[in-house]
Amino acid sequence: MQTKIKFPAKRFMLLLFLCSSSVILLQNYDLSESSSFMYNIVSMLLGLAVSFLFFVPSIIIKRKTDLDFMSFAHIKTPSAIIFISSFYCAYFVYTAEYFLLRYMDMFSQKLNSEANIYAVALFLLAVCIYAAYKGTNAIARCSIFIFLFALVSFILIFTGNISNVKADSSVYSFEGSTDSLLNNALFFTTPAFTAVIFATLSGFTKNFRQRQVLFTTGFLALLFGLIMFFVAFALGKYSTAQSYQGFLLSKSAHIGGVNGFDSLYLSLSVLIVLLVISLLLTCIGKSVGKSGSLSTVVVFTAIIYVLFICSGYFNSVKKILTDEYIFVFFTLTASVVIPSVYLIVFGRKDYD
Repeated sequence: MQTKIKFPAKRFMLLLFLCSSSVILLQNYDLSESSSFMYNIVSMLLGLAVSFLFFVPSIIIKRKTDLDFMSFAHIKTPSAIIFISSFYCAYFVYTAEYFLLRYMDMFSQKLNSEANIYAVALFLLAVCIYAAYKGTNAIARCSIFIFLFALVSFILIFTGNISNVKADSSVYSFEGSTDSLLNNALFFTTPAFTAVIFATLSGFTKNFRQRQVLFTTGFLALLFGLIMFFVAFALGKYSTAQSYQGFLLSKSAHIGGVNGFDSLYLSLSVLIVLLVISLLLTCIGKSVGKSGSLSTVVVFTAIIYVLFICSGYFNSVKKILTDEYIFVFFTLTASVVIPSVYLIVFGRKDYD
């Protein structure tokens, strides 16, 4: 049930902002332990700048034609669209697996190590099937409430850690290796997966402005920076050897007699992951030209679940599905390389 009614681009960018926040919520040993706070900030700004550039080809197509890249490709190369659709479907399945595996790792480590992760994953995917069937507009409307919940959660976590902040001049030092800079920047480039979502679903939006992508990236940098600040100053060196530093930050928060907001953090994490996977399933439907098709959503969800089971039995499969280098390369191809080829082949005269 995919609505044909366009919704405001601002709401869509809010949705992409929430999806991007999943990267920092599920962060676990992705940043170099030897890098200083300022070094990590530079890495973050570099990574998000690259992530912003991933949007450029699709922004050009949207601005010139008011179409998303996928619709543009369907119109310009109807005979070859099966190959394009196949690639993007593979990308969205990979990305859904990437975030599902990362979330389930956090779930088993921090919430319930005794739970059957296969049953939990099946339940999560069942919810995503329903959300994807309702369509992009419905997901975007839900994102407003999730954003409000996220805003309250982060405010409580940050204010609850203010009393824990300690001045440490060494944190301001600019220390780190070139390898650390590149590794950290790569991690902060992973939010670029939202550029592929934009390339697929932006045709459903109206009143799009290029600056909206810039503002979204800026707010994302602010959120990432605040989390990194409190991890560095409120948790200190203790956090460098700990898993899921964001979760640890939520546990250390306290306001008056209320201690720990880890339940908010875990609730927000599952809501964001549900949002991401649901949106990726709608992207699959759009890619194959069957938006709102329940059968399409169910089939690809089944593929995601089978891969999840395989990753549990074969560690090599899990490593491939959660490898940042593969993920970013895959994202680069989907958001920049293929759309750029279309821009070059179908020049300015073909936009109108």
